[in-house]
Amino acid sequence: MPEAITRVNDSAGTFSERFPVLFDPDGRLQKAEKIVAVLYDYWGRQARSKTVVDVGCSTGIMTRRFAAAFHRVIGLDTDHVGISNGARLAVQSGITPEKLQFCGADGCRIPLAADSVDAVICNQVYEHVDDQEGLMVEILRVLRPGGLCYFGIGTRHVLVEGHYKLPFLSWLPHRLADLYMQLAGKRPRYDVLLLSYRDLKTLVRRFSVIDYTVDIIKRPEMYAEIHQSPLRRWVQRWPAWLLELVLPLIPIHVWVLVKPGPDVAPGAGPITRRHKNARNDSR
Repeated sequence: MPEAITRVNDSAGTFSERFPVLFDPDGRLQKAEKIVAVLYDYWGRQARSKTVVDVGCSTGIMTRRFAAAFHRVIGLDTDHVGISNGARLAVQSGITPEKLQFCGADGCRIPLAADSVDAVICNQVYEHVDDQEGLMVEILRVLRPGGLCYFGIGTRHVLVEGHYKLPFLSWLPHRLADLYMQLAGKRPRYDVLLLSYRDLKTLVRRFSVIDYTVDIIKRPEMYAEIHQSPLRRWVQRWPAWLLELVLPLIPIHVWVLVKPGPDVAPGAGPITRRHKNARNDSR
């Protein structure tokens, strides 16, 4: 995989300071509802008893919603401005530290024991991490056997890069991307490392993978996908077999990564699809 070049723009402020959209409660809560819906689809009512770690929790708005859905939640981030905001929101909401805790920590060095949590939420985070392999190894370490990671991901081959809104930015080698950023009047360097669909499959090779992407496209109402663009509504009408055929070209994916355990074989193997494999019998 290419060398990571991240966090180089931190002189301009923490991530949440550079992207104020992270303080928008409506947008953040909508994303949180989607994550909760996926985990409840997988676990059913058992979700209420689970301990969950939110890696890259940022401003804590989504993390606070998770605290209402699960037994115990721990929010992790290196963004001190973001986690301070999250802790303040928790106090204002009357949420106890036993229910919700924030910790200034790196996702590659999670300060928790091995096999100690039921789930890790890693949503749109991997591309901001220097050691992407180390992140996945650490998530695997802290999960209990059979535990899962909600892995919300973007791919490299997106037409308009989501952070800096520049066409084809993530397609370029980093030196050209840096020059493109400067010519566009953005930050000095491009500090995001998005991977191709193929490289993402390699990154999660230690897990069994259930792909929710097609099911979310086909049944958005089941996953709190309220606002649909005209393009998204058009794609929604495509048959599932066609969507699965073009999955490598879809820019946003949702995978549930399951740690090997008594009922889960090691290694991802072929990525399986939600509509054939989700554990709805626990409802």
